[in-house]
Amino acid sequence: MPDFRRPENKLFASPYACLDKKYQKRTKQLRTDRFRTDFQRDIHRIIYSQAFRRLRHKTQVFFFPRNDHVCTRMEHVLHVASASRTVARCLGLNEDLAEAIALAHDIGHAPFGHDGEKILDKIAKREKILPCFQHEIYGLRVVDYIAKLDREAPGLNLTWAVRDGIISHCGEDRRSYTIKPNESMKDLDSISSREKAGLPCTMEGCVVRMVDKIIYSGRDIEDAIATKVIKKADVSNGLVKALGKNNGAMIGTFLEDLVTNSFGKSCLTLSPNTGRLLKQLLKFNYKYIYNSKRAKRYYDHADRTLRSLFDILLKTLKSTNRFVDTSPKKTDIFSETDVYRVFKQFVTEDMKKIYTSATPDGLIVFDFIAGMTDNFAVQSFQELFVPQSTV
Repeated sequence: MPDFRRPENKLFASPYACLDKKYQKRTKQLRTDRFRTDFQRDIHRIIYSQAFRRLRHKTQVFFFPRNDHVCTRMEHVLHVASASRTVARCLGLNEDLAEAIALAHDIGHAPFGHDGEKILDKIAKREKILPCFQHEIYGLRVVDYIAKLDREAPGLNLTWAVRDGIISHCGEDRRSYTIKPNESMKDLDSISSREKAGLPCTMEGCVVRMVDKIIYSGRDIEDAIATKVIKKADVSNGLVKALGKNNGAMIGTFLEDLVTNSFGKSCLTLSPNTGRLLKQLLKFNYKYIYNSKRAKRYYDHADRTLRSLFDILLKTLKSTNRFVDTSPKKTDIFSETDVYRVFKQFVTEDMKKIYTSATPDGLIVFDFIAGMTDNFAVQSFQELFVPQSTV
């Protein structure tokens, strides 16, 4: 029978494109697909997963957005995927790999964005569940053990290169805007912090790492203006004149510079001047958007929500012996809530073959909460801690 897959060795012009079979290895070998490359298959395994679908209700910058035009985590990863594929195509790199990494790079994010990440990091350290909680490190746990396709066992079984791109996508080196791939393969399973993750091992992973910053720097300004966190006039005339007056113009300026200065090279690099502009833009965002009173006003609420949910779910898991004993005296009115039903299904059905008797109860609860959307976290808190009508 004919093989309809694209001949990758002839398709990608750059000698730095990821074609080596060692980067395409999976933990479990899949049956050969006559129509898709390995990285195309990864794209599909990611976008059809439940963990990916939940990104549409997870915070990008602003908690629990009611404005349909404000960017969520879902839109962000789609923006990064689109731009990464464009850059990879211009540079003759493996477009499918760049897209796959981009689509999954934020799959480990908690509810309530980076504030939720900080809160869960405190819980992880307090309970000694994980050395730390950083979304890129946890993202590898999600795709390896938790994310699932409909009615399949948990774990997406992605290629090594995509897994490396996920765990290595984050890092804020503002002294230099040149990224060169790590030349040696890493033991991904042993990495416990972003500092140990280092740089990606492929050029495509480097593309996503660079493009991620470019995409959120401009988009977050648009959202901040739309929500009146800042005014158009707050963005300096110097930045507007150099980069453009809106997100599309800013992204275009950065990406054109990135492609022009990286073409034919074994690294990704912005010109020194454009690198300084990106640094200035990110500095502005941190001062006036990410650390603004408006963005931080509900931090304490998020902290109370996640800590309270962790404590009560852990208590329930222990008291019911992981839902073996579900007698009324063990569950009380908790059993009438949606969060109880979903949590029980998560433990007894979805993750039944992943968790063992040696798995700490705290880690099970942690996995469940980390996967929540903003909406479900708020709904669960209301069900459990806000009085409901009795008639």
